[in-house]
Amino acid sequence: MRRYVPLVVAAGMSAFGVAAPLTPTITGFDFNFGAFNSSPPAAEWNTNGVAPDTLDFLPSSAEQEVTAFWPAWPAPPPFIVLNAAGAFGGDFELHVMFTAQDAPYIGPGGVIDVSLTGTGSAPGADLNIFGSIPGLGIPFGLLWAIDLERVSLYGYSNFDAYVLEGVGVIVGGDVAIRNQLIGATGVMRGNLDFLDRPAGWIPPLYDPLGAGVPPLQLRAAYSGETGKGYVVPEPATMLALAVGVALMACRRRRAG
Repeated sequence: MRRYVPLVVAAGMSAFGVAAPLTPTITGFDFNFGAFNSSPPAAEWNTNGVAPDTLDFLPSSAEQEVTAFWPAWPAPPPFIVLNAAGAFGGDFELHVMFTAQDAPYIGPGGVIDVSLTGTGSAPGADLNIFGSIPGLGIPFGLLWAIDLERVSLYGYSNFDAYVLEGVGVIVGGDVAIRNQLIGATGVMRGNLDFLDRPAGWIPPLYDPLGAGVPPLQLRAAYSGETGKGYVVPEPATMLALAVGVALMACRRRRAG
């Protein structure tokens, strides 16, 4: 089952600052993933005091995070991805950092009071997928690599989940090489879910470089997809609202 939450663009909104959402569209070569550091079980998010917040999903040949590859997305068929041991699910690696915030946004959908911006944080590619795709005759190895230039995380304060998006340049991987995608634009999109978050996280208008940021190490899972694509330009009067964010708000209000 694909877990990507679709995005809608709400026009006519007033924004205090530059629109942070990237609203990625994937046009093909789509990998579906659900990432979490299970081996080793390391915290994914670190606030790092006044230094940029970092989010890291570590490489491990034992993990089973990348479940399917759709070459002609959104058209079928999908192909399963296997790890180094030949078990279902490839390995997902991601390294990003958040260096600024540009909330709030006020519009018909309400107030989005958490909006973090940043970039990749690895010396090379920031997003890597390792695995094999037997259905396409692709052996185990690096399948996909993106050097991320921009990342965006946004949603409502004091929630468990946020939209996380990114855009950059495809720089490697067997899939990219076979399909002559090196140098093309690659994107990622999905939901970042904090697990057992402390009360008050993420606070309104959170600034990852602000004074007084508590030294937190937080567990988080990222479910979404990555592929070849593009991002929507950022006009000042438009804000991309995730349907998933709104639905999560409704669920929590009903549960309260």
